[in-house]
Amino acid sequence: MRCHIKIDYFFIDNHVKLTYQEKTNAFFIVNDFMSYLSLKKYEYRHHGKSDEEYLRRFNSDDSIKIGLNINSYPAFFVETKEIRQKLSVILKLDKYVSKLCFQLPKEALAHYMLYSLFEEIQITNSIEGVQSTKKELMDAYYHNGTRFNGIVGKYHMLISKDNIPLDSCRDIRNLYDELVLQEVLEVSKDYKPDGEIFRKDRTYIRGAKLEPIHEGLYPEEKIIDSMTNALAFLNNEDQELLYRVAVFHYLLGYIHPFYDGNGRLNRFISSYMLTRELEPIIGYSLSNTIKEEQSLYNRTFNECNDKGNRGELTMFVYMFLDIVHVSISNLIDALESRSNSWKRYEDNISKLPFADQKFYSELYKVLILNKLFAPSRIEINELKKCTNISIPTLRNLLKSLDNVGLLITDKSERSFKYEINLDKMDQLLS
Repeated sequence: MRCHIKIDYFFIDNHVKLTYQEKTNAFFIVNDFMSYLSLKKYEYRHHGKSDEEYLRRFNSDDSIKIGLNINSYPAFFVETKEIRQKLSVILKLDKYVSKLCFQLPKEALAHYMLYSLFEEIQITNSIEGVQSTKKELMDAYYHNGTRFNGIVGKYHMLISKDNIPLDSCRDIRNLYDELVLQEVLEVSKDYKPDGEIFRKDRTYIRGAKLEPIHEGLYPEEKIIDSMTNALAFLNNEDQELLYRVAVFHYLLGYIHPFYDGNGRLNRFISSYMLTRELEPIIGYSLSNTIKEEQSLYNRTFNECNDKGNRGELTMFVYMFLDIVHVSISNLIDALESRSNSWKRYEDNISKLPFADQKFYSELYKVLILNKLFAPSRIEINELKKCTNISIPTLRNLLKSLDNVGLLITDKSERSFKYEINLDKMDQLLS
């Protein structure tokens, strides 16, 4: 069951009830969501009273100041009851993800981490109109290709929890160069950062009809000053990490320090920071939800950019936490589904053809796990590593499985690749 609740932050009526299902024990949190309007929308509905409302929000005990300005107003957000509850749900679901990961066979989790890595990179590229095939990403991962080496290498660091410095503007530039600069230059050499650290000219975020909807900060001195303050907030451990990530995600988009590649850089930083608080695999599930909710994401971003909103980011913080919540929920669905399938197949391996003969049971396990969790079919050399069965023997075993329709063989490349035919297996087990 998907936990996502569609929310239009600018047309929320009173007494709307939001329900969240915590997957660990079917516990429900039901919340009476009070109408929370952007200040611009508040002025429209309560003409002449937005000044008073702004001061009430800005000076409230739950107001968190960011440390830089948005359209000349000090940036802030209000830690509402709904935001605190959303944070609580995320942390509880994170514990459940940890439990699911612990229960999986180690090789299954390793396969699925790699699968998720490639999915995340493909999606974060596609959001920016950059096409990347799974083969290209796999070639980059195994150092056989020349494209996407930077972004694949950096995302792979999320698994190992390696430290990536994010303390200074120079750190951001170094990360940008390693992550996306090569692919940015493939689009246009003019997109190379030409300032001291960032860009020195103007740039715009454009809408669906290529109309400018936001101008990044200018000149570069202003970019550097704002990025320095944004990084100070990101690294302020007195604040909840998920709040810091949400705010920084908005700020990097608002500042827009580079001509191109800002979105991919921003999503990577968010994923990296999430792995410092949550289960690492959660860092590989952010871009897909952002893509699914692109309209809501853009609308909330633009609402916060509006001068009439006076630097308030409450709506963006809640929206970003909701994206994290949905990402974890979808991840749980995927892990539960695959885990349940694995348990069912594992319990019935003894009923499959040749299962009572030497080596077949182990081969079935490897093929089933690879089919359910891995990003691609498996080569015979990899099968040898996983099973400790000699290649000549493996060829005989695979031929037997092929003869009874349980094997699918990809002969499109020099090295054949194999996968178990689960449809046929289901027929046999039924």
